[in-house]
Amino acid sequence: MHALRYHESIRRGSPEFPLDYHYIDEHHSRYQMPYHWHDEVEILHVVSGTLRLSIGEDNYLLGADDVAFVASGQLHGGQPDHCVYECVVFDMRLLLKSDDTCRQTVSRILDGRLTLSACLPGGSPVTLNSILPMFTALRGHCPGETLITLGCLYQFLGQALASGAYTEHPAPAAAENRRQRKLKKVFELIESEYAEPLTLTRLAETAGMTPRYFCRFFREATHFTPLEYLRYYRVEMACYSFAATEHGVTDVALDVGYVDVNYFIRCFKKYKEVTPGAYRRALLGETG
Repeated sequence: MHALRYHESIRRGSPEFPLDYHYIDEHHSRYQMPYHWHDEVEILHVVSGTLRLSIGEDNYLLGADDVAFVASGQLHGGQPDHCVYECVVFDMRLLLKSDDTCRQTVSRILDGRLTLSACLPGGSPVTLNSILPMFTALRGHCPGETLITLGCLYQFLGQALASGAYTEHPAPAAAENRRQRKLKKVFELIESEYAEPLTLTRLAETAGMTPRYFCRFFREATHFTPLEYLRYYRVEMACYSFAATEHGVTDVALDVGYVDVNYFIRCFKKYKEVTPGAYRRALLGETG
């Protein structure tokens, strides 16, 4: 199941234009955004509602027309609230196919000597003049959308620099900090063994910590306890299973690691505010 991989390594777009566009509302199988990362960069635009977004160890509350920039390799996840959002995920080397001046700027971003601001408020020149036109073109699949997208991405970089929405570093960025590496190891374990009886001790050992310290560390980073996050992730995987298969509630509960179907129903309702049966019927277009 590619939809919830913590380290996404899927091909984006085409070799000539490595960019994916996603429009995500509450009916999308990945409406919730479990923690993950990818080698490509991501630009996310909130269409309506609010999105609590964590990037690295920083947290943002995004509202309508706010934009977020997620650099390559950054761990990120989000909790939408009556939210519609859209994003592009792309290989930034796409922008190296230009003149020397542009290549130099893109290279500084790729090696970490230049970091763009993670949050860009709606109504700013950067969002109004480059991000919104790009998403309008992609959403509408208009003729020339590839050219418009490329032009907007270059304009985005130029206006981010012109408005001071960046930080310069004297040397290429060091490898990611140890805290982020530890978190990634834990998320990789959850991804590969979420259907197994994972224990707090096993999760803590993966991070190289005592269970007590790990609980505090994990909660500071994600606002979940480790076992709460495991339950949440299992529910998300159940939603994906309902969307991708014809399995019933009992089979899905067992597939994602719940041996007690009644407990699965309670957990599902806590996170989705409906029972799994109602969720499945809604996906199938059934009523009653």
